[in-house]
Amino acid sequence: MWFLCELHNLLETNTENMPRLTILSDRQKGIVEGVEQNFPTAFHGFCMRHLSESFRKEFNNTLLVNYLWEAAQALTVIEFEAKLLEVEEASQDAAYWIRRIPPRLWATAYFEGQRFGHLTANIVESLNSWIGEASGLPIIQMMECIRRQLMTWFNERRETSMQWTSILVPSAERRVAEALELARTYQVLRANEAEFEVISHEGNNIVDIRNRCCLCRGWQLYGLPCAHAVAALLSCRQNVHRFTESCFTVATYRKTYSQTIHPIPDKSLWREMSEGDPSVGKEGIDVVINPPKSLRPAGRPRKRRARAEDRGRVKRVVHCSRCNQTGHFRTTCAAPI
Repeated sequence: MWFLCELHNLLETNTENMPRLTILSDRQKGIVEGVEQNFPTAFHGFCMRHLSESFRKEFNNTLLVNYLWEAAQALTVIEFEAKLLEVEEASQDAAYWIRRIPPRLWATAYFEGQRFGHLTANIVESLNSWIGEASGLPIIQMMECIRRQLMTWFNERRETSMQWTSILVPSAERRVAEALELARTYQVLRANEAEFEVISHEGNNIVDIRNRCCLCRGWQLYGLPCAHAVAALLSCRQNVHRFTESCFTVATYRKTYSQTIHPIPDKSLWREMSEGDPSVGKEGIDVVINPPKSLRPAGRPRKRRARAEDRGRVKRVVHCSRCNQTGHFRTTCAAPI
């Protein structure tokens, strides 16, 4: 809640209009509540890796897990429902489990925002993998470890991007190249200055280059022209690269890493706090800020664990010898004499 509140304040201060974000999370309750409170208009999606792991623990069936992923990746509602029918044929319980979670939160076909094909929050996991060592350090050392890593990353990516000669970043260029290969086998019929009918062995698709959309929904969902859109654009001699989202361009990538995270001198050279600094107490003594009071008692909470031999055993019904009723003993009987 605190992090999302701070993010909201930062965006409110530094942008003219609050952006309508797309947020992916692991379904953690605190994040769901934080998004609802701070970004009520955001498109909130669940990470498919976490969702599929929960599904695997419940059913332990690789085929069903594959069906779940195929349903999540389906671009149209018709394809999505077809995949769920396959799940139902294999397991009614699995289909019920899936349908309990609103598809707009995880399925590509129903997701209302734009996430450019990202179904997981794996980028966060990759950050966690190297931040693990830093997280156990004292606060200043932890921040320094993170700063050094980011400083190195920014420099490496800035230098790498300066070597690119293409319009789009390499991953986007590869996708466009693949679409170009497929587009050469398609037949294109033009309806007007914007609408086209593209005929392929998969079927017919309608492309609208003015609104940048295709009936297959690939263009809208991934931000890059699909093969049908590429075929339509080529037929009217349009530059395919002009119809991609700006976030995929090399210029935007370079702008992202254009700023430098500067080195910081050794701690021994840091400037001492001035006497007029409000964070310093009387006679120059630092004010000690204690952690907030916690209602939770110190130590590890005790857990009541059922013994293995007691699992499945029928609970014994207690009987009161005073009033002949069940549910309590004679010593705790409150019935009138």
